[in-house]
Amino acid sequence: MAATDATDDFLASLSESVSESFTTTRTILSFRDFLDRVGDHPERFARTAAQWLRDAILSFGTETVTLGGREVTRYKAFDGVFQDGEGRVVGNESAQRDLMRRLDTFVRERRVHRLMVLHGPNGSAKSSFVAAVMRAAEAYSRTDEGALYRFSWVFPSAKTDGGGRIGFGAEARARASGESWAYLPEDLVDARIAAEANDNPLFLLPQDARMQFLGERLGDDFVLGDVIRYGDLGARSRAIFDALLAAAEGDLDTVYRHVQVERFFVSRRYRQGAVTVEPQLRVDAGARQLTVDRSLASLPAALQSRTLFETFGPLVEGNRGIIEYNDFLKRPVEANKYLLSTSEKGTVSLDTGEMQLDAVLIATANETWIEAFKQQPDWPSWKARIDLVRMPYLLDWRAEQRIYDDLLSRTEVDCAVAPHTTWAVALWAVLSRLRRPDAKRYAKPIRGIVEKLTPVGKALLYADGDLPEGLKPEERQLLQQAIPEMMREGQARPDYEGRFGASAREMKALLLDAAHGATTHVSVANVLGEIEQLLGDVSVYPWLQLEPEGPFRRYDTFAAEVRRLWIERIERDVRRATGLVDETEYARLFERYVLHVKHWLGGEKIAEPNTGREVPPDEGLMDAVELTLGRSGEPRGFRSNIISRVAAFRIDHPDEAMDLTSIFPGFLERMRQSWYASRREQLARVHRDMLVVLDTPGEVPPEVRTRTEVMLTTLEHEFGYTREAAREAIGLLASG
Repeated sequence: MAATDATDDFLASLSESVSESFTTTRTILSFRDFLDRVGDHPERFARTAAQWLRDAILSFGTETVTLGGREVTRYKAFDGVFQDGEGRVVGNESAQRDLMRRLDTFVRERRVHRLMVLHGPNGSAKSSFVAAVMRAAEAYSRTDEGALYRFSWVFPSAKTDGGGRIGFGAEARARASGESWAYLPEDLVDARIAAEANDNPLFLLPQDARMQFLGERLGDDFVLGDVIRYGDLGARSRAIFDALLAAAEGDLDTVYRHVQVERFFVSRRYRQGAVTVEPQLRVDAGARQLTVDRSLASLPAALQSRTLFETFGPLVEGNRGIIEYNDFLKRPVEANKYLLSTSEKGTVSLDTGEMQLDAVLIATANETWIEAFKQQPDWPSWKARIDLVRMPYLLDWRAEQRIYDDLLSRTEVDCAVAPHTTWAVALWAVLSRLRRPDAKRYAKPIRGIVEKLTPVGKALLYADGDLPEGLKPEERQLLQQAIPEMMREGQARPDYEGRFGASAREMKALLLDAAHGATTHVSVANVLGEIEQLLGDVSVYPWLQLEPEGPFRRYDTFAAEVRRLWIERIERDVRRATGLVDETEYARLFERYVLHVKHWLGGEKIAEPNTGREVPPDEGLMDAVELTLGRSGEPRGFRSNIISRVAAFRIDHPDEAMDLTSIFPGFLERMRQSWYASRREQLARVHRDMLVVLDTPGEVPPEVRTRTEVMLTTLEHEFGYTREAAREAIGLLASG
């Protein structure tokens, strides 16, 4: 009995919640009530699909991210902020920018007149990009600002129409009999005919009246799209409207009494305002004779003699939203030819007439298919009607790593994942995609630097603008300015940077294979083993057949480079875990050094921290630090370079606190290395103690075991190592 009561309470609560939601979202409206809502928020209801989609993406906000040391805008709609990050599209900020620019163009030109084609290599997140847009549209359509409405024609039963014998409460009777049949319950409705293609209820207003109604309410800066300005009812709705108007002898109120306005929500799953057209041979839109819910005899006499048709297909279902053509070019060109006129004019020709389309059209295509398509005789016609948006593989290893971190966070793996594993996958993948820069394109002062740039050096430039050490101030400035040019250079050829190399899709499979093949934990070593096997499948991966370009496209050397950098990272983790020195001590020492250098260059004295006494800058301090940093030559040039870099940071980041760690990461690392080099024997003993404690703890004195356990606990809790992963890492260091 108790279980039954709990179920009853649950269902009662659910019913109340759904009823409240229904009322709050105003799911059903009469035409008059709909116009009241338009009057309250005319800009929301007078938007075309392009305006609505642009606002949907903007509604989730933007953020500034760093790409190649430069700040770019990222739209949070692609981060899945409305569903806990599910479906996040990492990177691709340039494609986001291109999409928003095109939507802005459609708004300014008052109509969608081109087909956007996302093109790139297999696995470059083209379909995921469109899916993210559709998910954002779904979430936005459930907000008050994103509310969308369509309408149906309602024909009440004879007893309702014939004298008000409605048979339900007084409130509903007053609403239904006085002005609209929109609120009638189902048992008092003989027929309901939906308007085609999610038609906007504003089309029920004659064009002149519509323009007057909206013109009195819209602001001067609102761009009214051609669909809203000149659009009309679909063929079926026009037939019903005209028949009812004739039967009512021109009484519009009688016509509108049959209108039921309904809020609808974008849904890719239910093909409502978000539809994907797959590359099969199937008609994208058509028309067939209509059969209504109960009987044609229940319709007014003025309609019984008319043959009514209903339109159907992806274009109909996706109207007022987004229509995606997945793998667009895998269909025969003839099957897509209707898009030449549809994308330009916004109409679709049917056997029964012409259907008006208000939707954003996005296609995806593999780069190989695009190249072949450009050789077709019809290409010039298509070129004038499509916008190509390139989506290469990511070239930023930091962004790439987030893909694999997301994968592991949403996947059940049977073992632990050691630190730096996803970093190794990401870095190797990016290295496989990079091209050697053409040094002749750059200014003479940095031409030699560009020519000597290694794949790892270029990957660091792309990720966070990390410049090589030892450059003069003017060289640093020129190379920093050249990063965007380097990125553009990589995109200027048919075999552009990011077209070839390992895809994220392939690396995801490799990472999961490594995880499933591991026993206690998966680490960089497992991943590198999988990469070695991948490199043997030359016939499976065509990019492995590409000719090397100096140090670039030498995929086997990348594995060795990743391994070397991995050991450096392990060494850094273990050193920090020893606690032999406070890590902030390096930064404090370097801050003191920069302060003394600044006063030395200015010929100024410096105040002592404790006494406040003015003293000359400390030459001994500066020389000692510069010895660690590897200064060569006279000190003035070296010190001027330091202050120039500080000044450049201040100019580029006027509102940010000074962070010497981010300006001089290489210098701080050299200071760490120098300190630990002087204690190499002590560290080697620590490594041996760690291994003994991990394997046979009883063989070390209690005080050593206690101290070592503290270090191992630090590795575990602060750096994410398991005992097994720590044993592997420390073993690598101990072996040399």
